[in-house]
Order: sequence, then structure tokens, then C-alpha cells
Amino acid sequence: MKKVLKNPVVYFFVLGFVVFGLHSFLNKDSENSSNDPFIVEMTSADIEWLRSTWVSRMKRQPTNDELQNLIDSYIREEILSREAVAMDLDERDTVIKRRLVQKLKFVFEDLAETFDPKDDELTNYMQENQGKYQIPEMISFTHVYFNPDKREDVIKEAKAVLSRLQAGGINAKEAISLADTIMMDASYSQKTPNEVARIFGREFSKELFSLQDKKWHGPIKSPFGVHLVYINNRVASRMPKFDRIRENVKYDYMYDYKKEVIEKAYNTVKSRYTILVEGLPYE
Repeated sequence: MKKVLKNPVVYFFVLGFVVFGLHSFLNKDSENSSNDPFIVEMTSADIEWLRSTWVSRMKRQPTNDELQNLIDSYIREEILSREAVAMDLDERDTVIKRRLVQKLKFVFEDLAETFDPKDDELTNYMQENQGKYQIPEMISFTHVYFNPDKREDVIKEAKAVLSRLQAGGINAKEAISLADTIMMDASYSQKTPNEVARIFGREFSKELFSLQDKKWHGPIKSPFGVHLVYINNRVASRMPKFDRIRENVKYDYMYDYKKEVIEKAYNTVKSRYTILVEGLPYE
């Protein structure tokens, strides 16, 4: 990303665009003053823009009456907006100011949209931001539940069943028959830490993923009570193949790229101003 923005072609394109747009904005009033403010002129290009906008929205050509209404509305809006500005109604209006800021940000974003990153840039971005795309570790496990409300010493009784399981005296099915019922599955397949946490709580999930595979463990506490667990298998955390997530990576890349373009454009414009707060320079 930083290499792209350091490219002089990109920098001068951005700088030139900003300066040109700013120059046009700052000289708008002077240009208007050379024209008669009471003349509202519509060109063929204006009319074509109204027509094409209508077609885009309505999916058909406007009738003559509809086109005439569009022209009348355009003229009405132009006249009233000029009168509002002449009366200084736009002064200190936070809504208008925010809308202008938003429109300028759209201009910068449109500029950024012209950039199309190559796959090597996207793969580098993916490697630099692995946390966004890493497929988390997953485990499959079986649990045996003990309800503390139904047992005098739930930990002692759970440990007794655990000893029999570890010694091979009983299997999981038999252990479940010795335990208590709960409105949950006895086994879960390929669950991530967050998925386990949503079912059994974060502390349970954290302890579960720290256990060894192919062994019975416990007792482990959850908000529901006490559990014995067996880790059936585990899939390690891994990065997906680039081709499978290319569009996601490109979306994230362009999102960050736009933010950097906007910040660079703002800093370029900002450098033209002297900023004072209570009469003192402000950075």
C-alpha cells in the first residue's frame, strides 16, 4: 500500500486533481461575478444529463411532458439556490457544510477508484494483514455433563466417572448415561473458539482449546455446570488460498487505499492554509 502511494505518478495525479478542484472551487464566485447572476442558462448537455438520469432511474425514456417537468424543476432549483446563497442562508449552516465535505470526500474516493491493484499487491496486502483472513483453529469434541443442582458433590462425582473413562472401564455412551441430561448435543464437529464460546462460554472455550487430543479431560466448568470432554480431532489455524478470497482482499485493500488517498489529499489542501486557534498557530 505504502509503495503504491509513494509512486510519483499517483502522487502528482492526486495533487494535480486536488489543486485543480480547489482552484475551481475558490474561483467559483469570481467566475459567477463576471456573468449576469440573473441569467439561468441550460445547455444541451444539461438537458441530456437530466434525460440520462431519468432513464437510469426509470428504465425508460421520458415523455415530452416529463422532460419539460425535469427542465422546470432544474431551473426552479437553480433560481432558489442562488437566492438562498445571495441571502447568506448557507452561512454557518452545519448541514450544508457537512454535505460539502461529504461531496469533496466522494471526489477523492472517485479518484482512488481509478486505481486497480495487481494480484501481487493484493497478495502482499493479505500477508501483511493475516489476522483478517486467517481461518481459526477448529476442534471436534464430545462432552459429558453434570448438573450441580442435582448432585451433592458434582466435582467428586465427575472425577469418578473421568477415572473410569481414562481407565477404559466405560465408553462415552456409558458415561453419558451416568451423567445428567442437557438440551445440547453430546458431540460437536469442527467448532472455532468463538463458536464454542457462544455455546459454553469464553472460559470453557479457552480451556478446551488448551487440552490434548484423543484424551478425556475434566472437570471443566461452564455456566451450565461441569463437563468431561474428549477432543476427537483438531484442524490447525491456516491461511486460505488467495484465489478463494481475492475479492474480499481487494475490497479491504481498496478501503484502506481510499483512506490513505483522502488523507494525502486533505494534507495537501491543508498545507495551503494558516490555522489559528485563539490567535495562536494550530497543528
